[in-house]
Amino acid sequence: MTLQASGAISLSDLGTEFSDTQPHSLSEFYSGGSLVPNTASLAVTASSLGGSNSAQPGARTPQFGGHVPQINTFGRLYTQALWGDNGSTITMDRNFTVNQTGTYNYYVAYYIQGVGSATVSMYANGSLVRSHTLSPGYNQTASASNTLSLGSGQVIRTVGSGPSSGWAAITVYVGGSTTSNSSITVAGNTSVPANGALSLGDFYGASA
Repeated sequence: MTLQASGAISLSDLGTEFSDTQPHSLSEFYSGGSLVPNTASLAVTASSLGGSNSAQPGARTPQFGGHVPQINTFGRLYTQALWGDNGSTITMDRNFTVNQTGTYNYYVAYYIQGVGSATVSMYANGSLVRSHTLSPGYNQTASASNTLSLGSGQVIRTVGSGPSSGWAAITVYVGGSTTSNSSITVAGNTSVPANGALSLGDFYGASA
């Protein structure tokens, strides 16, 4: 529950919202202290999946570790485990839109039964942010992870290619504050001071 945006707020209201035991003192309610968080978790979703990719071999259905590019599944924004076989080249150029301003985490990986290198590039709203060259050893996986900063309505694009030698796969996960969730961490209770003078009016709209 969130405290009201206007009208009278009492110390009792603060105690209820922030689960404080009596007696209440205003000095207990500084932002970033033990009661009042200075961050909040904001749900995020992806939309408008676009682009294209190479064909997923028929044998690589989800029960065998294959996932065609998809959004809002497995508790994250974007998931792919795109496979190639028998000398084919894995390629993808996929994009989707995020609905919140914030920092998004991603993970990229390349597995190959033989020897080869894949490149995966990550773009934020049309700008190349970084490119990863993944060169695993024989029958191994190489991976990398980092973050992308985007505004609401902006686009994440992932572009990559890599050979197969036997089986090979390029995996890409994009999440929120981690690669396995769909929420981001944002500043919270920004009207509440972290030190100095406090007044009850600072808590309009504040939330635990």
